[in-house]
Amino acid sequence: MKSILTCGEAMGIISADRVGRVMPGSPMTMSVAGSEFNVAIALARLGVPSQFAGAVGEDVVGSMIGHTLRGEGVDIRHLQTLPKPTGLMIKERYGLQAEPRVYYYRQDTAMHQWIPGPELVASADWVHISGITLMINASLGQRVTAWLKAWVDRHPSALSIDLNVRRRLGSLQQWRQVLARALDLAAVIFASRQDLRDLWGTDVVSELVEVGAFRADQVVIVADGAHGACAAQNAEILARVAALEVARIEDVVGAGDGFAAGVLAGRWREWDWERALRLGAVVGAFAVAHPGDWEGYPLWSEARAVLEGDWVDR
Repeated sequence: MKSILTCGEAMGIISADRVGRVMPGSPMTMSVAGSEFNVAIALARLGVPSQFAGAVGEDVVGSMIGHTLRGEGVDIRHLQTLPKPTGLMIKERYGLQAEPRVYYYRQDTAMHQWIPGPELVASADWVHISGITLMINASLGQRVTAWLKAWVDRHPSALSIDLNVRRRLGSLQQWRQVLARALDLAAVIFASRQDLRDLWGTDVVSELVEVGAFRADQVVIVADGAHGACAAQNAEILARVAALEVARIEDVVGAGDGFAAGVLAGRWREWDWERALRLGAVVGAFAVAHPGDWEGYPLWSEARAVLEGDWVDR
C-alpha cells in the first residue's frame, strides 16, 4: 500500500464537558469527527499517506472539518463542498453504558448528496470505509456500494470495511441488508464482538462463514474492548493480542477507529498480523485515555516508543 483513502461523513460534534444529563447552561465543547475522518487523522499521525473523501456544507462546520484535516496532514483534494448543511451530533455523557448517548442531526445534509466520482478509483492503493456511511441514506449507500465495486474491480483485495453498527441509523435487519451488498467486496473486515453477536447471533468467524455473512478468504478483525482483539480467516486464528492497560479511561469513542487505523498502518508497513494488531491496540489505548474522538491518537514516534518499550512519562 502506498496511500490509504478513507471515504465517509465528517460532522460537527458538540460534546458535554461533564458527566450527567445535558441541561440549560451545561458546558459543551465544539469539535469535528466521523469514523473515516478519525481513521484518516490517525493514519496521518502514524506516518501513513492518507486521503479523505466525502462532502461537507458551505458553513462553519464544513470549514472546521477541512482545516482540521489539512492541519493534520490529510490530503483533502477529494473533499467536496456543497450548498447543503454539514451534519451535526450532540454527545451526552449520560446513561447506563460506557459510551455516551448521541443525538444525530443529519437530514438532507451535504453528505446525502455526495457522489463518489470516477477520479477516486485511481487516487489511492487502499480504501477504508465504515458501515455508517452506507447507512446514512439509502441512495447514498447504493452509490457508494456501486463505487466500491468499481474500485475493487480495479484494485482487487484492497478494501477494508468497519461494521461500526449504530442502532440509531436503522434496525439490525436494515444493517444486515445494507452491509450484505458491500461486505462481499472487502478483503478485511473490522468488527466488534458485540456487532457480530447483534447482527448474526455469533462472534465465531467460521460460523459466520458457514451462514454466508463472510467469505472464507476474508480476514476478519474482531475487537473486544479491554479483552483485546484477534484476526481470523475462516477457522484459522491468524493473530491475537491483549489490550493495553490504561490507568484512566476518559472517552471510549474513537477507540475502534484508532484501532483500525493502527492495524492498517501496520499492514502498510508490511508487518504481520500480530504486530499490526499490537499497533492497533496502542492507538486504541491512547484514544480512550484522552477526551474526544481523535484528539488523543499518538504520533508515530510515540506509538513506536510504546511498541519498543521505550515510552517514558518523566
